[in-house]
Amino acid sequence: MRDKRPAIIAVLSIILIGLIIYIIQDLQTDSPDGTAETPTEQPTQTDQPSEETSEEPEEPVNIKEPIPPEFPIWYEEGPFELPLIGAGGYTSVEQKLFAEPDTQADVLVTLKAGAPFVIEQEIGEWWRVKGDSGTDGWIQHKTAMINLPDVIPSIIYDHTNSYNSQFRSSFVDIPELTGESLYDMRAYSDRLGEDSYIMPILYQTAKKVQAAQQIALQNGEALKVYETFRPRDIQLLVNEALSKLAKNNSVVKTGITEKPWSLTWFINTSVSNHQKGLAIDLTLVKIEKLTERIVGDYHVPKILEYTEYEMQTPFHELSTNSAMFTKPIASSDQEGWKNMTLNSAVTEPALRLQEYMTAAGFTPLASEWWHFNDVDTLNQLKETAGTGEYRITELINRPPRWEELQEFMTN
Repeated sequence: MRDKRPAIIAVLSIILIGLIIYIIQDLQTDSPDGTAETPTEQPTQTDQPSEETSEEPEEPVNIKEPIPPEFPIWYEEGPFELPLIGAGGYTSVEQKLFAEPDTQADVLVTLKAGAPFVIEQEIGEWWRVKGDSGTDGWIQHKTAMINLPDVIPSIIYDHTNSYNSQFRSSFVDIPELTGESLYDMRAYSDRLGEDSYIMPILYQTAKKVQAAQQIALQNGEALKVYETFRPRDIQLLVNEALSKLAKNNSVVKTGITEKPWSLTWFINTSVSNHQKGLAIDLTLVKIEKLTERIVGDYHVPKILEYTEYEMQTPFHELSTNSAMFTKPIASSDQEGWKNMTLNSAVTEPALRLQEYMTAAGFTPLASEWWHFNDVDTLNQLKETAGTGEYRITELINRPPRWEELQEFMTN
């Protein structure tokens, strides 16, 4: 009888070889690059680049790619550090809320000047906004303000008038003003996840602030903002208090009336550009330590330590000591200031601050080294600009989400 064992062994060998090949192929398909995976230790994320480099560097993150929300990304699609969507805003004048982005559409309600809202969408010259009462509709954003910390969080904000007014004149405290809380503009920010100052400024003006901050950051410096919108009643309060002090103090009086200057150059009685939402008071700092922070689904620069430059006077020193130039020039003159003679006391950091701000489109104020105006926007608004006859105390906003931005961009 013929021995069948060699044939059986051969068949079993073929089956065994086939099984081995199948297992190997299965392992290969588990790996995305077609090679078998082996466990490796995951690298620890650091602030410094790895010493090992590949021949083909990794492509930078593109916001238009489907990146999961758990991976924060840099925002690069708009004029600010963070998306407009979810930021807080305010009307600077009484405005109609339309059902559609069209002046011929139905008017849902009329918003009072200073009304808070969340920005939901932008189309051309329109914002879709949602108020605290649930109102949802469209306004024209040319007379609307945006809260600066919501879109430019890398700036340092310090609204001293909320807790410790710094208004002085000829280095003399102004009774019932210096050191007082004049109007509290602090609130919890859902967007930033912390208590925050409210710093409203007109939308077009905010874009120029962003431009100035970017110039400063590129030079290892940053803006420190003390005041944007100022209510009309506070403007009059400061004027009244300073005028009263000057009557009883000859040094103060000389400091605000010495020719060719006058009191109104330091605190105006008429509606100022602060009330119109297109003026900003600020200084310049040197960055000592810079990191980044996560806001919603995005990350932005965060200044951990800084040194504030010494200027010719402290901030809000209302006297000729603070003047940038030796004589006045109309605040609306966008070119004439370039030919003015500088005050000999002006410091180099003040000149650098002026350089950053004017490069961004602002015009300096002759009497105050810290004050800059957005004359372009002023000329556009003219008589439609606000008068600041209101207080702002509320803040409505929310964190910026990647999905919302993608939906907005696709629509």
